[in-house]
Amino acid sequence: MNANRILSAFICVYLLISAVATPTLAVNFVTNHANSINASRYGLLARSPCPADLETLVDRLLQDLPSYANRVIVRSHFSPNTNTPPGYALPQIILAGRPEFEPLPLNFEDALPENASQVFITTLERQYRGEKAVEIEQYHWLFFTETENGWELAKIVSRFGTGAEIRPLLGQDSESEIAEAIRLWLRDCRAKP
Repeated sequence: MNANRILSAFICVYLLISAVATPTLAVNFVTNHANSINASRYGLLARSPCPADLETLVDRLLQDLPSYANRVIVRSHFSPNTNTPPGYALPQIILAGRPEFEPLPLNFEDALPENASQVFITTLERQYRGEKAVEIEQYHWLFFTETENGWELAKIVSRFGTGAEIRPLLGQDSESEIAEAIRLWLRDCRAKP
């Protein structure tokens, strides 16, 4: 068994364990495995309530998005309805960042709520093809609406690719793993005192 498979197996076990633990105390092991876990360093225990300002909210979301997305990936691949082959290395979200808040003109068939705010983010996913690890950038166009309970994700549109090869725009994938991770994070953020 090579080192990548051992690391992937270890990460899968870690993510399964953290999926059961309180999500706000889980640390993104995939990108921070070389660092010691120090709650004060990550601000996990002393975080303030969920920000009302969208830019501040998105900045905080992006810090936690890889760990939330990886837990969603693990849960979806190891559910009773999924036949994940033994030794299969799950994709991993290793980075999230580069938020852009400048809105673009809309050309969707589905109408968005009037108060929808646009945010563009990028994630970096590691997939394994045979013995080779491949990193793929994902581009996400997020639409948030402000409600009496705080910000909610109204819609997400994503595309995948690398700098030279960008696949066509995927439809509104509001059921994607990234969308589910964002909704879970927003739920947990609102639950903080």
